[in-house]
Amino acid sequence: MTITSVNSQTFLADAIVLIRDKLRSNISSVNSRVYTSYPKEGVVYPMITIVDRNISQPARLGMGSESTAITIELEIRIWARNVKERDEIFDSVYNYLRNNQLDDTIGLVASNLDGFRMTSAININEEGEQGIKSKVCEFGFLFICE
Repeated sequence: MTITSVNSQTFLADAIVLIRDKLRSNISSVNSRVYTSYPKEGVVYPMITIVDRNISQPARLGMGSESTAITIELEIRIWARNVKERDEIFDSVYNYLRNNQLDDTIGLVASNLDGFRMTSAININEEGEQGIKSKVCEFGFLFICE
């Protein structure tokens, strides 16, 4: 299923799949290993997972309107074999999302996701030299639900 824009009826699933597909197509170092859930078997690193963390409705869009502003918070977690690989993939993800907001045809705004922001990026590393290194990042978007 290819999502080109987020719509009001399926905004959460659309947002997650849209970001997944954009990262799959544009972050070559993970070789298309971008998932919308945590894999349990056959895990190959590096990889990226995307899940929703929080959704809120900070505002209604006027009296007599059913339209609302929705804030969608997504966790994008980068899983890697070492710190260097983890940080390089993080840089690629952040720069891709930051630099591809305003393109009229493929940008996030054209897909109905506005207000891009990164709210946190935290390192979580398993112990030892062979332990998996990950970075848990939270990115937020504004969606107008009409």
